[in-house]
Amino acid sequence: MKLEDIITVKIGRNLSRGKGKNDLTLVVYSYEDLMNDLDGSFLDSKASSYSGNSNHRDGYLSRSGDVIFSFVSSKAGIVSDLNQGKIINQNFAKLTIEHDHLDRNYLCYTLNESYSIKKQMAISMQGSIVPKLTPAILKKLEINLPSIEKQRTIGKAYLSLRKRQALAKKEAQLEEKLYLEILKQLDQ
Repeated sequence: MKLEDIITVKIGRNLSRGKGKNDLTLVVYSYEDLMNDLDGSFLDSKASSYSGNSNHRDGYLSRSGDVIFSFVSSKAGIVSDLNQGKIINQNFAKLTIEHDHLDRNYLCYTLNESYSIKKQMAISMQGSIVPKLTPAILKKLEINLPSIEKQRTIGKAYLSLRKRQALAKKEAQLEEKLYLEILKQLDQ
């Protein structure tokens, strides 16, 4: 089944075309935000300063639970509460699920890790000087849909793994910082 049959792809706003009155207070959703959302590393971050209405007139604002896809990195993630209300630029797209039998966590897993999807992306981007997925290529990707129960299991396990990996990385960084501080103290 093609992705375009089960999701709607809404490309982010082109921010280089001028700014409206309301754009001055908006914060742009970044690649770092996407990776933090995907890894769950937002857990120890500061709370979001967003207090606006999620029904923004042009629909380019992120909402908690939105599936966001980066055309530059070909990575998908789910917006956390921390990143709600940030404007989505043209390097990203919101993927709205239009099919009852597709789990958003599974969609992230498939887009990020599926061998079949990676192979399709690589073939579609062959010959490009700067390989970058386009919305048209994304929509044409073929996806295999197991049962919704299996999707939920896979999706939940995938996001849990990502969070565990992010926590292990943070632990290693803190351990290194501690050891270097101890060595610095001993060297004085």
